Amino acid sequence: MRRLFHKLVSLNEAIEIIEHNVSLSPRGIEQVNILDSLGRVLAVDVYASIDYPPFDRSEVDGYAVKAEDTYGAYESRPVRLQIIGSLKVGEIPQYNVARFKAVEIATGAAIPRGCNSVVMEEYTSRENDYVYIYRAASPLENVAIAGSDISRGELVLMKGTRITPFDIGILAALGYSSIDVYLKPRIAVISTGNEIAEPGQHLRYGQVYDYNGFAVTSYLRSIGADAYYLGIVPDDREILKSIVTKALEEYDMIITSGGTSAGIDDVVYRVIEDVGTILVHGLEVKPGKPTVIGVSRGKIIMGLPGFPFSAISVSITLLRYIVEKLSGIESPNIYSNLKARMTQRIRKDAGKTLYIPIAIARRNSDYIAIPIPYRSGSITPIIRADGVAIVGRGIEIVEEGEEVDIVMFNPVYREAVFIGSHDVILPLLIKHANIMNRVKLLYVGSLAGLIHVAKGYGDIAPIHLLHPESKEYNLPYVMQYKDLVLLSGYRRRLVIAFQRGNPKGIKSVRDFIRSDIRIVNRNQGSGTRTILDIMLKELAKELGISFENLIKKIDGYTYEVTSHTGVAAAIAQGRADVGICVEYAAILYNLDYMPLTWEE
Repeated sequence: MRRLFHKLVSLNEAIEIIEHNVSLSPRGIEQVNILDSLGRVLAVDVYASIDYPPFDRSEVDGYAVKAEDTYGAYESRPVRLQIIGSLKVGEIPQYNVARFKAVEIATGAAIPRGCNSVVMEEYTSRENDYVYIYRAASPLENVAIAGSDISRGELVLMKGTRITPFDIGILAALGYSSIDVYLKPRIAVISTGNEIAEPGQHLRYGQVYDYNGFAVTSYLRSIGADAYYLGIVPDDREILKSIVTKALEEYDMIITSGGTSAGIDDVVYRVIEDVGTILVHGLEVKPGKPTVIGVSRGKIIMGLPGFPFSAISVSITLLRYIVEKLSGIESPNIYSNLKARMTQRIRKDAGKTLYIPIAIARRNSDYIAIPIPYRSGSITPIIRADGVAIVGRGIEIVEEGEEVDIVMFNPVYREAVFIGSHDVILPLLIKHANIMNRVKLLYVGSLAGLIHVAKGYGDIAPIHLLHPESKEYNLPYVMQYKDLVLLSGYRRRLVIAFQRGNPKGIKSVRDFIRSDIRIVNRNQGSGTRTILDIMLKELAKELGISFENLIKKIDGYTYEVTSHTGVAAAIAQGRADVGICVEYAAILYNLDYMPLTWEE
């Protein structure tokens, strides 16, 4: 029987329900060598058992002296001190330095008794057993006092801290060879669905390769879990129930993806009911609403939605919170590790939390968040994004420039933002120039890219915009904004693409209005869409009808994709008969085509 969602709950409400029914405490403690502790969570407070540095030491190469012996020293009137010896790193000082004496000393060597300062070698000259000081020294100059960095008994690292490479260095510096850490949570990841195929297998029409299983498993490992990918299970209640039952014996938590909604073939929530109790079925988030969470034998079973961006959005917020608690993190933050200002106005349903994939850029002292167009089933926004903006429940409008919470999953900030038209050649040019790691490349359409650059949100806008009146490319649009410069790039040929052999006998754009033809269109704001609309307006005028009435005759005019390869793929897969794209995309998908025009 088909069942509607249980009551939708917010992320905070979901956490309260989970923590009321399930212990999120770590499963135990183990002692590991400090070199094996990277990314683990400390199970104990770490106190310094020694001072650091453990002795007074020199911070420079030079001469250990009594500071008062150097007072009055100038470049024109140096002070002369007698050298009574030298100290290397690791040597125990045997000297008791009297007035007007000095000891030659290396960086890191122990300060001899009687000295309270070190004069850098650059401010001295040596003549036999005497050193001439050309600059007065102050007490403790270039001297690190024992315990000045860390004092014996000081709390250095707190329980619940995720260990970094530099924490390991501190542990080593304080004499720790091993440390107590919490056990990693063992988590099983299962993908469900008859339409899911393993990477490497032949992909039948209607199937997709398993993105979620591999992405979620890898993400869990990146945040400190021992995650195991158990493969793909078909939409079969009994098979899934058997695998989940066995997994409950071996793992601390089970994650599934797909089959979480309320459809006839969605079996995950039914299996959770079979083996345990459903705690949450439906979150007040978008995307991610179909998430289901249950408990069995004191262990959480979480069903993530099947669409990739939905699954990842819930993973980096709610799932991350649960895993970090199980790992021993004291107070995980579900919502934000950065704040940034939105580059455009956002309107949303006030009753839900909205996740928006964003690219982050620095502008002066602020971070800005550039929204990336997406659908719940998309995967490219995830790899182009630096994080997700979270707009909470109760908020209906976020104004341009308003600050929002960001959950980052890519902390690398690029030097320049290229934002504008989709072009399959541009990434190759950027790669050839060896600047791929310095550039953020975003496809939002020519017009949107131009506006972003004009507002200072981007640096370079690749555009191909034909002005409908002057029939001139790009310049009429650029001239509308001050402080923008138009640089000529390269031309690319637009073609009318169709399946091999041209089975529909397409000869021109005029054929787009035929009743037996379905087209695939580009998104509004793209240069290709602008060209098509100009041609269709001319055709409408020739036929003596309005543009609005003409496009009503075109099957597929509102079938929009955001890239040239999207156009070619739709034709190659038979979802459309014809479309306009760049020549390269048509060749890539083995389509036939006829030249249309050159874009500049």
